[in-house]
Amino acid sequence: MKKNKQIKVEKFLENQILDKNNKTMNMIVLPIDSNSYILFGKYAALKKDNHYRLLIDDNDQEKIFSTLKTAVTWCVFKELKKAMECKNIEQLDFKLSSLEIDLLQKSKILNSTKDDKFRDIYVTKIEEDNLKKKILLKQLNRYINISKEWQTKKFNTANLARKDKY
Repeated sequence: MKKNKQIKVEKFLENQILDKNNKTMNMIVLPIDSNSYILFGKYAALKKDNHYRLLIDDNDQEKIFSTLKTAVTWCVFKELKKAMECKNIEQLDFKLSSLEIDLLQKSKILNSTKDDKFRDIYVTKIEEDNLKKKILLKQLNRYINISKEWQTKKFNTANLARKDKY
C-alpha cells in the first residue's frame, strides 16, 4: 500500500515538473534527494564535490555555483530576465570561490613558515583577502535579498489569487 502511494506521488510530481505552464512549479525549489533539486520547473541543481552544477532546461546550458543559495538567486534573476544581474551574480560567486582557495593556500603557507617577516606578510595578505571577501559577500547578499523579496511577492500574489477563487 505504501509503495502505491509513493508511485502516485512520484507520478504526480513528474507530471507537475513536465507541465511548463504549471504556475506552482514555476515558483518553488523542489528537493529530489539530498544532492539534487528542481528549481522553478526549469533548472536542475546537482551537488558535486563542493559546488552545484546548474542545468538549464531550455538551452542545454550549464552553470557552476559554489552554493545552492547562489544558484537559486541566479535562477530568480534569470526568471526576471535580468541578464546583467545574472552575470554579476556569476562573477561574484566565482570571485568568492577563488578567494576561498587563495585564503586556504595562504593559511597553509602561514602555518608552515618560521620566519617572522614572512609570517607578517602573509598575515597582512590574509587580512586583505578577508576584507575583499566581506565586500564580495555584501554585494552577493544584496542580490540574495532582492531575490527573496521577489519570491515572497510572487508567493503572496499566488496565495491571494488562490484565496479569491474560493
